[in-house]
This record gives sequence, structure tokens and C-alpha cells, in this order.
Amino acid sequence: MKKAIVVFAILLLCVAIVCVFFFVRDYMTAQEEISEYDAVQNEYTTISLEPVIKIVRDPDQDIPSTEVTELPYVSADFDALLADNSETVGWIAIPDSVISYPVVQAKDNVKYLNTSFQGRRSSAGTPFADKNNNLRDLDASTIIYGHNMGKGRQDMFGSLLSYKDKSYYEAHRYIQFDTIYQQQSWWKAFAVIEQDIRSEEFQYLRTQFGSDDEFLNWIGAVSTRSIFDSDLQFSANDRVLILSTCDRSRYGKNGRLLILAVRM
Repeated sequence: MKKAIVVFAILLLCVAIVCVFFFVRDYMTAQEEISEYDAVQNEYTTISLEPVIKIVRDPDQDIPSTEVTELPYVSADFDALLADNSETVGWIAIPDSVISYPVVQAKDNVKYLNTSFQGRRSSAGTPFADKNNNLRDLDASTIIYGHNMGKGRQDMFGSLLSYKDKSYYEAHRYIQFDTIYQQQSWWKAFAVIEQDIRSEEFQYLRTQFGSDDEFLNWIGAVSTRSIFDSDLQFSANDRVLILSTCDRSRYGKNGRLLILAVRM
């Protein structure tokens, strides 16, 4: 009996050691991945305050008013970033969040799922634009993918899940996305969608449209599927930004969370 207890205790100890090993390994890996992007931000970007005009809608007034606020604007040294990674196409940042990353684009939508900006194998990957997007002359819709790392991590696109909370959405509607070709400046979030990639009812990964009406109809479909009502008006000349990440909370491994913003 005592021998069996000793064997069981040894087995429990071995299991505990293995668990601690994997926990420490995952923790160290996460810290290395976070540190790599911290270094990229520190080396290649500067932050300044930029005035942004906000439209304020008072339900008691017919005409909306405007107010000027200042948001932290990230200026990226694209020449240096391109020298480090020739597939750099832009920079994405959301004020008051951890999201401030270079954006890359490869010939497929697979490479940067597990490749860091510096070219190392990485579970965090790198935020990347859809392979079909034209970043020189922006398409009607530009798609940027990023990982939701899970396990309590907020780096990469994990913090996008907070957009499902209305107060967070309202406080983080301004998104900065610049390309190496042009300072696109600010985009304003107008829709948050929980998407099942198996669904054929709505084609959410669209970059181009056959006509103005087709684009505006797509915008209408976006608005009806959004968690929150849109307070914006759209034209056929608008440009849309889609941030896409995994979200298992509703549709399991087939779930995606989409944050859509229109260029201001």
C-alpha cells in the first residue's frame, strides 16, 4: 500500500514538473514575441499628437456639432522597415490599445501566420494584408489579418475582442492605418461582426465590387450584421478597412471577429 502511494506521488510530481515546464516555455516564448515587436516599435516609430475632428450627435439637436480632439499618431520609418523586411506595406495602430504593428503582405495568406516581422518562426506571426489587396491604390476594402493569441494574451489582435463591449467600441473608434505609399491617416470603426466562416449568406472578405450599387449594398449588409448600429453615411467612393481575427466564443474554431472602419 505504501509503495503504491509512493509511486502515485512520484507520478503526480512528474506531471507537475511537465506542466511547469510547458507553462514556463510558453511564457518565455510569449515574452520573446512581445519583446520583438516592442523593439520594432521603439526603433522604427515616433509618436506625436494629431488633431482629429469628431462629429458629435446630440439627440436633442437636429444638426450635429463638431469637436477637435488630439489622438496619438504613430509615424513609421517605412524606409527602415522596408530595409528590414521588403514585404512591409503599412502600419496599423489603435490609440489606447496594444495594437501598433507593421503590416506585411506576401504572395499567399499563409506565410505570416507563423512568421515574425524579423523572419523568425513565431506563433504570433505578423499582421498581414490579404494577398489580393492593392496597397498602392487602395481597393474598396482592405483586409488585415492578425492572431488572437488567447491564453490571456492581449498582443497582436487579441484586444479586438474588447470591441464587443459597447463602451470600449465607442472609446476606440479611431484607427490609424498608413501604407508605404501614402499617409491614409484615420479610419472610423462603424461595424463589429461575429462571423461564421462556414456561412454562405454574407461574403465578408471582399476587396473589389462590380459596381457602386454592389458596394453600397454590401455596406448595407455589413451594417445589418453589426453588433452596434452605424451612425455613419456612406458613398460609393468610400474606402473600408477590415480587421479580422479568430473568435471562438460563438462559433468555435470557425468564428471570426471583424472590425470594419471607413477612411475619414
